Amino acid sequence: MYKERMWKFSTPNFTVVWYVSPCDDLDLSWDDDGSIRDGLNSGKYVAFDSEVSVFFKGRKIASEYLGQSIYENVKDFRDHFGAANKGYGSYFSDMVRQAIREARTFLKAVPTMRGVA
Repeated sequence: MYKERMWKFSTPNFTVVWYVSPCDDLDLSWDDDGSIRDGLNSGKYVAFDSEVSVFFKGRKIASEYLGQSIYENVKDFRDHFGAANKGYGSYFSDMVRQAIREARTFLKAVPTMRGVA
């Protein structure tokens, strides 16, 4: 499956990456008037799946997935970054936080990973 890296944040030991890939299994059963399907067919909208992964010293230790996102531009998905601090929801921010939580849980459960080169 094709994945494109859209965003990356690194520290000396950790890297958090957001990847997107084409949505191959899109459910538009909720699109009652067909406007979303029309927008996708015309290129006004794009449908994609997202993955935020956490790497510890180069090894993937956690991931969070969200499928079937539809935006005018894939980058608009991340533009909500920081919106949660202002009282708004953000799928991107939520995904990053959840992947980091899972990474912390993993490292607590597998303390020998901390010594991996």
